This record gives sequence, C-alpha cells and structure tokens, in this order.
Amino acid sequence: MKNQYSRAAVVGYSLFLIVISALMTVLFYHIFIFKSFSSAGEREATFIEFTAEQAKNSPIPFQGNSIVEVMSYGCHYCAANEENVAKMVKNLPEGTQFSVIHLSKEGSFLASYASVFATLEEMGIEKERRDAIYNSVITRGLNLADDTVLEDWLVKNGISVEKYLAARQSPGAKNRLNTMSAITEYYKINATPSFIVNKRYLLTQEGTFAEFAEKLTTLMQKDEQNP
Repeated sequence: MKNQYSRAAVVGYSLFLIVISALMTVLFYHIFIFKSFSSAGEREATFIEFTAEQAKNSPIPFQGNSIVEVMSYGCHYCAANEENVAKMVKNLPEGTQFSVIHLSKEGSFLASYASVFATLEEMGIEKERRDAIYNSVITRGLNLADDTVLEDWLVKNGISVEKYLAARQSPGAKNRLNTMSAITEYYKINATPSFIVNKRYLLTQEGTFAEFAEKLTTLMQKDEQNP
C-alpha cells in the first residue's frame, strides 16, 4: 500500500511539473514573443531616418509632404488607432498626401490579408468596410485569407463574390499589391502600424497618439527645412 501511494505521488508530481512547464512556456511566448500583455505605450518604438538619396529611390509615388500608414487587418493596435488617425489626417498641413497600405510580406501573419485589402481598395470599398474586417479578423477570429471563409464573409456583408474575384485578378489590384510589397520590402517593415513620413522617416508610435501625431508633423517641417 505504501509503495502504491509512493508511485502515485511520483506520477502526480511528474504530471504537475509537466503542466507547470507547459504553462511557463506559453506565458514566455505571450510576454516576450507575442507581447500579448503590452500596452501601446510599452511597445518598442522604431525611428529610422533614411538618406535623401534613399528617399528619392523609394517606391512611394508621392512628391512633397506625405505620410503613409502601413497597417494590417490582423493588428489590434491598428484597429484601436483608426479614430486617432482620422483626426490626425484632418489636421495635417494643407497639401499633405496621406495614404494607407497593408503590410505585404512573404511568411508574415500580419501580411496574410494584403490581397483582401488590395482587392477591396480596387473595388473602391476598402475604407468603408475596414471596421467590419477588423471586427471579423480580430474579435471573431475569422481567417479571411482562406477563400472559403472569405467568400462566406463577402456574401454575409452584401459584397458580390463574382465582382470580388474579378477585381482580385485585375491589373489594378495586382499593381496595388506589388506596390505594397515593394514599400514593405524597401523599408524592411515588420511591425504595424508603421508610418513613413516624406519617404524618409520610418516610425512606430511612442507615447500618446496626440504626441506621436505632433512628431510626424514636426518631421515634415524638418524635412522641408533640411531637404
């Protein structure tokens, strides 16, 4: 009886150690790899300045003052910042060109929906459908990179599957996707949302969005003074 109790205790203790080890591994990945419990202010900020020559060779087509936001439908920070970005755009200096593109990079989960973005933009309905897509991908966990799931989503949201598939194969959608891929690659972007100012400065948010928006404007002014 004593030996049986000892064996049971050993087995139980071994299982306990296995469970604890698994939980610690999961916690490690969420804290240090996925950073699931980090707030926007705690994320590591990026600031990279490119040379005037590098900016000149950028695949971004704009001239003059410009801001390009690089986002992802799978990025909850992007979704949370939608209203802040809209307010910022309204207060940008006159003549500033603002554009949104989707991260487009092979092997990146955040880039999974680049084709969906490019297609809906080609159809002229991306902006009005963006909140619904954020909700579907982030809140409901739908994988819109899967054609079966996507087509079901299109039907439920009143979008013609036939028109969508035709737009996806169009030269316009393919050109948009190629441009997004070129920008992502040129600036070596791995995180979203990222912002590119005047083709020369690559930033991710640090501090409050109001402070960040002011920094973007300041960089445009700096670039005008020091071309």
